[in-house]
Amino acid sequence: MPTQSSTDEHAAPARQGPEVLLELDDVCAHVGSSRILHSVGFGVPAAQTTVLIGRNGVGKTSTLRSVLGLMERTGTITFAGHDLTALPTHRIARLGIAYVPENRDVFHGLTIEENLRLAERRGQVPHYDRVYELFPELQQRRRQAAGTLSGGQQQMVSLARALLHDYRLLLIDEPTKGLAPRLVTELVEVLERLAGRTTVVLVEQNLAVTRRLADHVVVLAEGRVARSGPVEQVLADSEELSRLLGVKTTGGRG
Repeated sequence: MPTQSSTDEHAAPARQGPEVLLELDDVCAHVGSSRILHSVGFGVPAAQTTVLIGRNGVGKTSTLRSVLGLMERTGTITFAGHDLTALPTHRIARLGIAYVPENRDVFHGLTIEENLRLAERRGQVPHYDRVYELFPELQQRRRQAAGTLSGGQQQMVSLARALLHDYRLLLIDEPTKGLAPRLVTELVEVLERLAGRTTVVLVEQNLAVTRRLADHVVVLAEGRVARSGPVEQVLADSEELSRLLGVKTTGGRG
């Protein structure tokens, strides 16, 4: 009969899930005396896309802003072993986190090329080849003022600034909001090409886009995590999803 030590020695190693790059634990966020997030907690697997969904006003954008230290919050937020809770926003960004806000925040009076140059980081080589490969239209229009671009083109500029350097985490807030179907398709194709290259946390209202891009889904309701897990699991219960989102949904990844 084998001894206990020899049994342990030949035992199969325990299976481990993907590395968790970003983790929120008991995060509460405030605007003045109003609490926006209530004990939010979830993990973001590395090199995968996690999509935050939920009705308007449930705290999706506040979750991204909390990670970046752009609003008052408590709890613990850990990124690649670093506790972000007490760090200022500029130091959080230097750890390798890029943010693409919902309102795009391009400089309207500057050209596309000038907007991108402002995103260059000292001591790092910018990847203009990658940006222009993903967004060939921006190369063609690089001397055009950003303020004369359509909403979809401005969204491309905003994403391009985040992709100019190698970030470990991209936080992207509703990139398809208000865009024509053709532009939504173009942006989704770009985001699909990023899959596996980096880790993405994406706020998205479009369930078809979510099914296409997400590896994991977090459903927020009233500032709390209502559901979270692999996309197939979370989106499988159409009735529960309809209740949480307030819209009629259909199952399947699509």
